[in-house]
Amino acid sequence: MSGNPTVTGATALRLLDGCALHHATGDRDQVLTALAQRVVESGHALPSLAAAVLAREQAYPTGLPMPVPAAIPHTDAQHVLHPGLAVASLAEPVEFGLMGGSPNESLAVRLVVLLCVTDPAVQVGGLQQVLARLGDAPAVQALADHDDPSTFDTAVQAWLAP
Repeated sequence: MSGNPTVTGATALRLLDGCALHHATGDRDQVLTALAQRVVESGHALPSLAAAVLAREQAYPTGLPMPVPAAIPHTDAQHVLHPGLAVASLAEPVEFGLMGGSPNESLAVRLVVLLCVTDPAVQVGGLQQVLARLGDAPAVQALADHDDPSTFDTAVQAWLAP
């Protein structure tokens, strides 16, 4: 990866190399840990990423009642080396706390999009861009239902394309 792009414009919707998980399994914490570990193992974040994502998700849930329920976990830029996204489809829906909801409110999500930013000033813009893509219900449903792990990276990249 050359340069140090910030998460703005098309860069925000860039899948980090090696960071698409097809049909992840487990509970919320297991899915988040697996996705964060993939980002770390692919060289895009520091080993502190998983613990930071879990702590932030506990304090500020990211489950969204979109047409296809999804979660957009994220954490502080200090844990991230390269900006972009990591995406996991889930073998079975997983309960996530509802963003902005009470502590006991949750929803079963089908897709998890981990936002990795290196510049805190662009986090809100990155979240808005991901939300816009999650609003395309047919495309998100197709991604959640994608059944070929060998082409999942390509399917995610196509979903993220402008």
